[in-house]
Amino acid sequence: MALSKEIELENGVIVKYHRIVSINKVTNQTNIIEVASYTSKEKRQEEKDYYTNTEEYKPMNVFIDTKYINKEYDEKETIQDAYDYLKTIEPFTNAIDV
Repeated sequence: MALSKEIELENGVIVKYHRIVSINKVTNQTNIIEVASYTSKEKRQEEKDYYTNTEEYKPMNVFIDTKYINKEYDEKETIQDAYDYLKTIEPFTNAIDV
């Protein structure tokens, strides 16, 4: 799963494909959602292929913008819950599931 929404970063780069890399739960304190944003779904696939290709070395040229989002602690939060939460905050408001 991932989210699709065009977002222009402060440096002018436009990212369109956003995925949750991890959720870190600091017990009774906070949940931290790590989000990686890519210029396209194809660039995410290029990254994925790079890490799964064991036959030959192929260089990877992928821009990844990573953000860490703190939210209230929820010991039962799932990945789906985290994606639903992201869609309620800027800059991911109105993003669609892909």
